[in-house]
Amino acid sequence: MRYYLSKENFYTQKAKDEGYPARSVYKLREIDRKFGVFKTGDKVLDLGAAPGSWLLYISERIGPGGRVFGCDIDDLKTDLPANSVFMKKSVFDNDLLPILRASGFRNFNVVVSDLAPQTSGLHEKDVADCLELTRRAFEIACQTLEDAGNFICKVFEGPDVDEFVKETEQNFKIVKRYRPQAIRKGSREFYLVAKNFIRRDP
Repeated sequence: MRYYLSKENFYTQKAKDEGYPARSVYKLREIDRKFGVFKTGDKVLDLGAAPGSWLLYISERIGPGGRVFGCDIDDLKTDLPANSVFMKKSVFDNDLLPILRASGFRNFNVVVSDLAPQTSGLHEKDVADCLELTRRAFEIACQTLEDAGNFICKVFEGPDVDEFVKETEQNFKIVKRYRPQAIRKGSREFYLVAKNFIRRDP
């Protein structure tokens, strides 16, 4: 008798087999292969880095000459690659950016965010909480990206999302909504892929 894994279990098992702590790595890999987000030697900020799958993938993609700085309120569940730094911190902490700059991370080529709230089961609340995190990631990206840099963030479909997308379009030359195959069936999650940041210095 032959058994078939569901799509969700397929990606979970695949991540385990390939040494990643979570299936989310395949979302980022698909986005990168389609849109060409990362380059060798890039400096990358990974917001919501735990448990560490995105950080591992980014570390591999940018090579030993690149650097990735990850932060999250939770601990990583993987060893830290040699070209990476991790800090246990909230994106809402006022000292996050000063700490980044003091660590030699002033500007980044790419900012990525897989931030998500602790779900409550109340759809409207979960969507609103996710958008709050997404907007904060966008604020950080606008303050830390190099000119022509790239930004990826998780979004849940819901009220005010279209307005956020329009705001993003004012700051990047290319903005696309994308739903990788590894997203769970029935989820309202998608990713916003924004390329070629337009720096608007005051």
